[in-house]
Amino acid sequence: MAEKDKPIGALTEQMVLDYLQHNPQFLQRHPELLEVLVPPEQQMGENVLDFQHFALGNLQDSVRSLKDKFNGLLVSARDNMSVQSQVQQAILQLLRARDLEQLLEVLTIDYVRNFDVDAVRLVIESDMAELYESYYSEENYSGISFVPLQMVDMAMGMGKVSLLIPDTNEVMPFGYDKIFVDCAALIQSCALLRIHLSKIGRDGILAFGVREINRFQPHQGVELLQFLAEVVEMRLDQCLSEHEIERLL
Repeated sequence: MAEKDKPIGALTEQMVLDYLQHNPQFLQRHPELLEVLVPPEQQMGENVLDFQHFALGNLQDSVRSLKDKFNGLLVSARDNMSVQSQVQQAILQLLRARDLEQLLEVLTIDYVRNFDVDAVRLVIESDMAELYESYYSEENYSGISFVPLQMVDMAMGMGKVSLLIPDTNEVMPFGYDKIFVDCAALIQSCALLRIHLSKIGRDGILAFGVREINRFQPHQGVELLQFLAEVVEMRLDQCLSEHEIERLL
């Protein structure tokens, strides 16, 4: 065993001094110590500032700030990779759906598990919205709810493609109870994504809801979710046309 690797008892200041004198590059190999070491403050006389002590203190604060920012970037990068993987899998499921029934099952059941949310709802504007039942039991819920024309703009804002709400107790979108059919009381935070069904000329909303507040924040990036919404509207448009359901809207 090398001398420096031998276990030792309690260290004394003299032992530390001796070690550092024989290892002058120690701080070069371990610069993180500068964050915690307290440098001596020189006595410069009354009303004279020790700029060296002040500069080193600022340097230590800067190093800690940079480390916090770096750790924040790592967390953000991991979150982005996780969302990217979720969206990729979600899109593959959409493409594999053979018909409208499977597509709606993917959207309202599989996506709950995939995105770790409590509810996924799909609403489409329709002239006939008032004729459809607003209550759906688990046995007969089709996966689509119908809402009056212009409600998407009223809920999300004119022309907005996404809306993230951190706390629905403070901000509740118009038609909230119609968007989250039968689970509005559960949802505390939600993400609303606009979909436009070009073949039938109708707008709709793909909504994700969770029971804890602050899950969705306005500053979060939504590019991947918006891309997912575009794929959803394309596949949904195809399936509705194939089943000629657009005639009912």
